[in-house]
Amino acid sequence: MGDPLRQDDVLGQKASAARRAFEARAMSPTKALRRALSRTADVLWDLALVTHGVSQEMADQDGVVDMLPPNHLLLLLDGSDGGLGIAMIDRELMTGMIEVQTILQVTQMPVENRPLTQTDAAMMAPLLDGTLERFERYLDGHPLRPQFSGYRFGAMVEDARTAGLLLDASSYRTLRVSIDLALGRRKGEMLIILPERPNTDSAEAAGASADAPGPHERELKLLPVQMNAVLCSVSLPLSEAQKLKPGDLIPLPPEALDVVEFIAGSGDAVAGGRLGQMNGMRAVRLMWPEAAEPPQASPPLDFMDAAAAQDDLAAPAAIAAAPAMMPDPEPAPEGAGEMAPADMMVGLPDLPSPEFDMGDFSFDAEGLGGAEGGEFDFDFAAAPMEPDES
Repeated sequence: MGDPLRQDDVLGQKASAARRAFEARAMSPTKALRRALSRTADVLWDLALVTHGVSQEMADQDGVVDMLPPNHLLLLLDGSDGGLGIAMIDRELMTGMIEVQTILQVTQMPVENRPLTQTDAAMMAPLLDGTLERFERYLDGHPLRPQFSGYRFGAMVEDARTAGLLLDASSYRTLRVSIDLALGRRKGEMLIILPERPNTDSAEAAGASADAPGPHERELKLLPVQMNAVLCSVSLPLSEAQKLKPGDLIPLPPEALDVVEFIAGSGDAVAGGRLGQMNGMRAVRLMWPEAAEPPQASPPLDFMDAAAAQDDLAAPAAIAAAPAMMPDPEPAPEGAGEMAPADMMVGLPDLPSPEFDMGDFSFDAEGLGGAEGGEFDFDFAAAPMEPDES
């Protein structure tokens, strides 16, 4: 056998190659983000937003804090699973977005160096929410889609130090985008930082496989299933079986009607119950499978032993009262219908009610006094009350 470590390395290389081939056919995260930004600006404000490049890298908490420059707008991104991300929008890009929402055009006026407010953050919410929603939708079917799904605008963050205190993941995926607004009138940068979610591929695949039907489920549901109900198994020699003819009686044990088993086409017992009737119709109450193991089946009845025991125990009166041998069946007259269901259920016991037995609460009222058949007359209010001495 080969080295297990080498085999794992080979499998990892094959998996990486398959993922790269899939990402080449699907839309990559960088392309999806560029398209989401441009589409959101065009739909909301008819704004020409052009992205010149998107870079993607991984960073830890300290690396994320070092990426956040001072005096720029920092926004908190709330994840659907409770995760927190950070979005950074520089002042040039923020000014252009505020202008297009207030005066409906992007100017080239100098950027004012003023304190940032909650109003500035709120005016960035439409761009962020629309971009993140389209970004997630464009990555449909991509292996990295769970890493970017479920994030929306949250609130404003004062500075990089406060943002660092809110970050609790071990690693983060960062997307840095260079943006031009209105044919180059404003040029800025946006940074999106999202926490790395562990085992998202396997969790999503497991959820999809659990909810999705199997590849042949529809066809298998249309296949007929053969199932036989067996009341009792009788064992007898082949010579005796060859002598059987219509009208012969085969003795069965008394508990034959109490236990019925359902046998599948493979010969395995799949369920068991009790034969009877309910509401005027034939019925079987299933007793198992209720637990993991079916009840132990009684051994097959030996035909010779049962016949000998019946001959030894039979009294002359019982023999005289026994039913005569059934004659050969005669052909039914024309126009005769099938046996009525009521006639077929003769002798079947009634199945007990599935409700719980609440017990018998009947009692003898004669010992309580009063005339027979009259009402019980006793004045409880006039009865003296004795203290409990116990």
